[in-house]
Amino acid sequence: MGFTFLNTAFLFTAFAALLPLIIHMISRRRVDTIDFSSIRFLKQLERKKIRRVRVRQILLLIIRSLILLFVALAIARPTLRGAFEGGISTHARTSVAIVIDDSASMSRRVEDGALFDGAVATGRAIARLLSGGDEAFLLTASSPTGIVVRDGTFSPDVLADELDGLSPTEAGTDYRRAVATALEYLAASRNLNRELYVVGDMQQSGWEREVGSLAERSSETRLPVETNSEVGLSAETAGNEMRVYLIPVTGPTGNCAVTSVRVERRYGGTPGMYAVVAEMRNLAARSCDIPVRLFVDGVQVGQTGVTMDAGAGASAVFSTAVDVHEWHSGWVEIPADVLDVDNRRYFVIRPEERIEVLVVRSDGAPGSSGRVGAPQGDSGRVGAPQGGSGRVGAFDDAYYIERALDPTHSGVRFRPVMLTAAALAHQEQGRFPVLVLADVGRLDDAGERWIEQHLSGGGGVLAVLGSGTDIRYWNTELLSLLAGGSIVAPVERQGGVRLAPVSSGHPLLTGLTFGDRLIDEVGVRKAFRVEVDGADEILELPGIGPAMVVTTPPAGGVAALLYTGTDPVWSDIPRSGLVVPLLHRVAGWLAESAKRESGCLVGGDLVVAYDPSHAGVPVVLLPGGGEESATRVAGSRGGASLRAVGRTGIYRFMENGKLRAMGTVNLEAEESELPAVAEADMAGLLDPLEVRVVESSANLEEEILVARHGRELWRIFVYIALTLLALEMYVARPRFAR
Repeated sequence: MGFTFLNTAFLFTAFAALLPLIIHMISRRRVDTIDFSSIRFLKQLERKKIRRVRVRQILLLIIRSLILLFVALAIARPTLRGAFEGGISTHARTSVAIVIDDSASMSRRVEDGALFDGAVATGRAIARLLSGGDEAFLLTASSPTGIVVRDGTFSPDVLADELDGLSPTEAGTDYRRAVATALEYLAASRNLNRELYVVGDMQQSGWEREVGSLAERSSETRLPVETNSEVGLSAETAGNEMRVYLIPVTGPTGNCAVTSVRVERRYGGTPGMYAVVAEMRNLAARSCDIPVRLFVDGVQVGQTGVTMDAGAGASAVFSTAVDVHEWHSGWVEIPADVLDVDNRRYFVIRPEERIEVLVVRSDGAPGSSGRVGAPQGDSGRVGAPQGGSGRVGAFDDAYYIERALDPTHSGVRFRPVMLTAAALAHQEQGRFPVLVLADVGRLDDAGERWIEQHLSGGGGVLAVLGSGTDIRYWNTELLSLLAGGSIVAPVERQGGVRLAPVSSGHPLLTGLTFGDRLIDEVGVRKAFRVEVDGADEILELPGIGPAMVVTTPPAGGVAALLYTGTDPVWSDIPRSGLVVPLLHRVAGWLAESAKRESGCLVGGDLVVAYDPSHAGVPVVLLPGGGEESATRVAGSRGGASLRAVGRTGIYRFMENGKLRAMGTVNLEAEESELPAVAEADMAGLLDPLEVRVVESSANLEEEILVARHGRELWRIFVYIALTLLALEMYVARPRFAR
């Protein structure tokens, strides 16, 4: 049992008890004593009566001081903590924060409904433990954290109604952020008891989102602000005044899920042919054999079956042909199980667009005079694609690349624009999704900065090395910028080395290989021996090393590097049947990386790109019906965005009644991992706070109220002060002689 004060700042008012004594000392009258013989006998008669008066005055002084003392202590809110002998417990005001897990994993099916229903029932049981004067906050553990009762409620009925209004979402789980936000609200409470309840499936992946340990973030504790604040309490701040209860609600964990879907363009053969590759995972304890179905534009167009061992995954590959001039959407689906929301994953197929490709050649390339094919003037900008009289006659790498990208000069699929390295820095960012460095020896600082900005914006770069390559410059500058390894030495083989595929299954080589060989023999006489680390190797020269790799540059975007030239002196590439399909695929693949992502996960911002010339207010048609206004995205690539999307499905962005773009929202793959944190590890989840684990089936009143002891005594102190006041009035009443 312990005694404390909740408003210690008011303890100084206890000094008011000295006021009666001070007033008495100040008001005492000091007089000279003169003895008169005539009243000497009367004085002896009154001596006993005067003694009684003095006793009464001292008693009044004490009573008045005690009145002021008890009033001051009542203001400081005295509190008795603990329990009286015999098990009679006391109760003080309590502040409670309840975190209910409403994430997608809580929608799994159990025998008597959804797992979420059990969490709400537990929340209602906690609400019933509240009494008059207790304060309650209600939060949700989905990402981002939702605050249902922000200002606190003193009514258990209101709290119960808010609990009944909750429903499981399709968002991921973020227990740590929700707990940090709840602790922040409790830190602002002045009540003696402060309790945090976390009710959910205790999904392990939901605890793995780090917001920093509570001890490390103790200095950031502040008053409640906006949701999703990443703050916590230190052990010193929490002390014994904060009690944390984890209440797990359990359900089945065996689950199969579609974890990812990617769409790849297939070249050659039927126009508009795409491959849809779906990845599944079996998160159950036993193997399964399930059908997988493909839907495009709402119609089933394919079905296959996969077998997965326990804890293993599998892939399903479909082929489908679509109109390349229209938007298309679809999904991959597996049969229903305990968690339905992860059995379907959505995708979109964008219509093909003409791709502008910026082809840069060396300043000293034969036949160049600076800006190749640029309009006359001194702006240094490129105005039109190369063609007709604007073409430079030198048969260098840039010439062959341009011819391969647009053999008929129609500009239907690709629109190549050529210029020299000196003019690169003057080009508009965002106009060209693909940049080709065709045997460029070196660039100035402005050119390097342009490439870095191009990559950071998601652009793609194809670098072709050749006779003009400055090895020292490329090793120290451009290759590090493109994550392309380093050049060891140039290699020359008079008889030539046959170009070979590293992996015939790579999307860039689909249909271009026959077994372990390319469909056309390509001899290479000159190349660079390089050392690369972490790159995706596409082509190789046996005995020499990689011939073509794909990398992810540090600044962003993607890059492809060809370590041999595309002119006839270096290789047979320009004369082979491989040059057109290979360069088309590389340029198309690089362009796809430059397009703004048209999908996100639940809770994220959905951003789509489309022609910004359309004027109008973007409106999004939501899955399942309804619509919502979107925000226009500024910039040369343009588009629109929808913030904090909370539901999976296909979203259609409309302007002026026309479809401009589509976007997908899918479930976090981690939300399909249903196993909970081991019970032995739960107590350590929120170090340094002391955590109690309570089974949802336990008697909450017995488990929780045993720890909730303490009574505020200010009312008793007020009653004592009032009693003393009545006593003071009785003692101080005038007494008349009979």
